[in-house]
Amino acid sequence: MGSIKVYYSSVTGSREVRQRQAEVRRILEGNRLRYELIDVSVSEGRLREMRDKAGDPQAMPPQICNGDQYCG
Repeated sequence: MGSIKVYYSSVTGSREVRQRQAEVRRILEGNRLRYELIDVSVSEGRLREMRDKAGDPQAMPPQICNGDQYCG
């Protein structure tokens, strides 16, 4: 199993994004899965990386990858 990466934004004005990010973390923690948080708000490169992996130039956080496999 690869490492789980959760792309999120620590700075967002969207209530929906905040709720989705919190839900993803609750699910992963509830299942005691280890994961890495990657904050896309700190660099344009991380945002671009997230969108490349998602295959969508307009993708918004949160996005999840397991190793190199995009999960949604």
